[in-house]
Amino acid sequence: MIFEGIALQILGGALAISGAALAALYLLKLRRKRVEVPSSLLWQRVLRDTQSSALLRRLRRLLSLLIQLALLLFLLLALADPRFGRRDRARTVVLLVDTSASMQTEDGAGMRPSAHATTRMEEAKLEAKRIVRGLSGDSSAMIVSLDAHPAPVGGFTRSADELERQIDALKATDAPADLVTALHLARDAVHGQSSPTLILVGDGAWSVPNGVVDVDLSGIDLRFASIGSATENVGITGFSVRRYQANRTAYEVLVEVESTFDAEKKLVLDLLQEGEVVQTEKIALKPNEIFRRSYSNLSGEGARLEARLRPDSDAQPLDLFPLDDRAYALLPSRQSLRVLLVSSGNLFLEGALLLDENIKLSKIAPGSYGPQALDQVDAVIFDRFAPTTPPEKNALYLRPEGSGSPFEIAGELASPVITDVAAGHPLTRWVTLKDLNIGRASRFRLQPGDVAVASASHDPIVVARDRAGRKTVAMGFELGRTDLPLRVAFPVLIVNALDWFVGADASLKSSFSTGKPVRIGNSRFTPMRVGFQQIGGEWIAVNLQSREESRIRPSRTLTLNRVIASTPPSSMATNWIPRREIWASLVLAALLLSLVEWWTYQRRITV
Repeated sequence: MIFEGIALQILGGALAISGAALAALYLLKLRRKRVEVPSSLLWQRVLRDTQSSALLRRLRRLLSLLIQLALLLFLLLALADPRFGRRDRARTVVLLVDTSASMQTEDGAGMRPSAHATTRMEEAKLEAKRIVRGLSGDSSAMIVSLDAHPAPVGGFTRSADELERQIDALKATDAPADLVTALHLARDAVHGQSSPTLILVGDGAWSVPNGVVDVDLSGIDLRFASIGSATENVGITGFSVRRYQANRTAYEVLVEVESTFDAEKKLVLDLLQEGEVVQTEKIALKPNEIFRRSYSNLSGEGARLEARLRPDSDAQPLDLFPLDDRAYALLPSRQSLRVLLVSSGNLFLEGALLLDENIKLSKIAPGSYGPQALDQVDAVIFDRFAPTTPPEKNALYLRPEGSGSPFEIAGELASPVITDVAAGHPLTRWVTLKDLNIGRASRFRLQPGDVAVASASHDPIVVARDRAGRKTVAMGFELGRTDLPLRVAFPVLIVNALDWFVGADASLKSSFSTGKPVRIGNSRFTPMRVGFQQIGGEWIAVNLQSREESRIRPSRTLTLNRVIASTPPSSMATNWIPRREIWASLVLAALLLSLVEWWTYQRRITV
């Protein structure tokens, strides 16, 4: 017997003191009222009857005392909260309940129709409560939600009511589950505790980096309760949009749809802009097919785009997991950029800048340049000119010379051939430079943090720098001594540099994934719901985009690679002593005794 409310020593002391006080009250001699009568002869018989029944009356008072003592005992025991259990069977349990996106699958009543659960999340709650009720009275447990950021719902407790309240508070998020972090958390929580036990309740659709779970669970009893029955689903696993470099009024959309149906699945894909359908297509997906489609030359007003799957026929629903039937994206904004060109005259350069309608160009000669010229501009381009003092603006240098060059010039190269290009840099997007013909170029000496965008035999001739919030690009060659102005890549290269200055490369990220950190300006957060969200005055689009969550087929066994020295997952059948909280029964017994005491008093049995 385990006492959760009051320690056994305190209970014994309280019972002894209160019992003695109650018995003392019964032992007190009854003080009778004195009444004068004319003669005692009339009361002799009454006195004889009273004396003959004195023993019976004492027995009646003893019965009343025993009832009161029993009532006191039941009340004190109820306060002590006794529970059946043995310390040698006490367990420390971490109950990991899956709250990831796949738990919104609407097949919760499939395994247990009488439970009336509508989703896997509801079914998991019922299973978690069943496990809690099966714990021994001296076992303690902690509930942990298993999603992109696993976290305890509360601390360790032996109260089944508190554990069930925590389970009721669980809600499924729109993010995938981070199983590795959850296992580390559970291992640390039960470290050094008696009979550590880890129970996972979920469908097993968990994302594991590189397919490896490298967690030391030695000495921990690992168990798994599988939830769910549906196996087939179709969902949008990829959705992105980008504007065309040459025509910023048009855009293209890439959609990826995956089917896990074992038969052909017919559906309709709609593309919407600000709620209006701009493209629709009927699709017949083969069994387990991944469908990718690019829709080009789309245009329209509004930045909010949506992809939506719906059944080809209204006779039946598309699937049991509607969360991934929609995806969202934001069309990158067309930013106006104020650019100052400091040049003695360069028609090729001016023509390239005028091709982009979002660039507002102003021009001055090198002799007219001064710090005041930078007040109303976002970026500056220096053509064969480098001021002595670097500007406090993003700057593009074409053939910088002298001490004003932002990058140290290490020498000259005659007819250099570009051999290395930083393919991942924003400047080289959609640009080929390796076959460029150059008459002469300066080679730069890089400083820590500088990037060699283009090099000739490891000699940097196009470099970039991003330092202290200011970006700088330098090209070591003169445009007039190359064939770059005659190529289509020339205006693209210039616009790439300007887009990089204003961070337009970041705006190409048209949507984000739930459960992954997002940085918007100085704000950093992790979205847990899909849809359009406003953060710090800016709108972002958030999608699930997780194949593991969209593949809703539940796992019946838990397979963890490289789980060190752990016991194999077992069924949920246990020999644990059932958790029986008997304080309510004790209170009920006390109430029944009070009823007995009242009835015996009214019937003059105990008085």
